[in-house]
Amino acid sequence: FCRLSADRSRRGLLRIVQSHFLMSGDFQVTGTKKRTILAMQIGEGQYKVKGVHLNLDELDYSSLGEFENLLDKLSDIEPLNSYVTDYYQNKLLFMSEAFCRFCGYSKEEVSEMGEGFYRKIFPPEDLPVHIHIAGVLMDTFNSLSMEDKAHAAAIYHFPFYRKDGRKIVVYRRMAPLKYMEDGRLWLSISCLNYSSSNEIGGVFYTLRNKNKTFAYSLEKDQWIEQAPIVLSDKEKLAAIEIYRGTQDKHIADSLCVSKDTISYYKRQIMQKTHTKTIKEALDSLVTHYII
Repeated sequence: FCRLSADRSRRGLLRIVQSHFLMSGDFQVTGTKKRTILAMQIGEGQYKVKGVHLNLDELDYSSLGEFENLLDKLSDIEPLNSYVTDYYQNKLLFMSEAFCRFCGYSKEEVSEMGEGFYRKIFPPEDLPVHIHIAGVLMDTFNSLSMEDKAHAAAIYHFPFYRKDGRKIVVYRRMAPLKYMEDGRLWLSISCLNYSSSNEIGGVFYTLRNKNKTFAYSLEKDQWIEQAPIVLSDKEKLAAIEIYRGTQDKHIADSLCVSKDTISYYKRQIMQKTHTKTIKEALDSLVTHYII
């Protein structure tokens, strides 16, 4: 299998090689010195991550049975397109019925495809970026303190193909769910929703306990801390009413402002949350416990 150093000048080659193996089916690829991007299958029942042999019997999968039922129950309350990712088997471990309807595949089809599911839904030209982003997020979560691990979450946008061939762009909100005893990421939980973006990117992660947000620059290959989201009193009140579904005219009357001012508040909220639609902005405000 392939061994490449972690030096920045060879990262592009590494991503291309990894993308090739991901596209071609069975693969064995070791990670970079600094970053392990994929779990690598080395034999039935065993996986190798950063040179460490891991027997899947050592992972307590028996305790996870309620997760799938919980995802479906949550979908009964609100249509959350949610799923649990297993990073050591490199597949979706559990998924809600809402997620399956969203992407067009049944739970059985997704489970049978394993990692091949990613080859079905991701545009081939985006695979190297997906692999890179997955590695960045995994390394970032693994490096956090125990306190920060419990409060971390991430979001990014990407196109994918439904089973019927329709291409849509979504944004994924994800958070670590379980770690290994040594602190490495094992499982994450995610939700998908429609995005206003046209391409892969817009990667952020947050630490809610510290009210910090970091944006990832693909060009610079680094995280850049963002200014905290601070709304004025009226912007916050407007956001709450918009979230409730109140019409702009009624919001304007309750705040004693014009409808044009409500439109201005919306633009300010989207600008401060680095989003393109008011729905994405409201999701961001909820995630940050601002509304």
